[in-house]
Amino acid sequence: MTDALDKAADALDNASDSAASAVDAAKADTAQAADSVKAETAKAADSVKAETAKAADSVKADTAKAADSVKAETAKVADTVKAGTAKAADTVAAKADALADSADAAASDAPPPPRSMDEIEAELQATRDRLAGRIDDLTEYVKPANIVERQKAKLKGVFVDEYGGIKPDRVLMAAGVVVAVLGLGVLRRRRRRG
Repeated sequence: MTDALDKAADALDNASDSAASAVDAAKADTAQAADSVKAETAKAADSVKAETAKAADSVKADTAKAADSVKAETAKVADTVKAGTAKAADTVAAKADALADSADAAASDAPPPPRSMDEIEAELQATRDRLAGRIDDLTEYVKPANIVERQKAKLKGVFVDEYGGIKPDRVLMAAGVVVAVLGLGVLRRRRRRG
């Protein structure tokens, strides 16, 4: 019976040693898995940072391109308006000269015209001033800075209510879209590597 007890004690010692070895192996595996997770997390964070920087650079480039396009269109519109204004002014001046010549020719035979030359010139000057004001208004409207301000106001209207408070549902939707896009980017990279 003593032999049986010794054998049982030996078996128990062996089982205890095996359990301790298994615990040590599990600890080592857990530490290795934790290190792997940390490395993957750091790698994913770096990838997200790189993607964010790339997206920011792309947005900057697109904004600069749009600003250049707006400047070109503004210059084109301004040139067209200037040409049209000059043509209209020339036409008005030509009509005024024709009216003046007609008035001079008919002055000896007809009664005096209902309007004097001073009145006609005053009307022409008022027309020129009105056209100049409209050109100034149009130039102010198409300035890139004013266009950017109008677009900012539109974008602000999406996320801010009329009392100046933030619309949380819109902000959450925008944040969800950003997180989804970043998550898809990370998954796509993992699939390419895998």
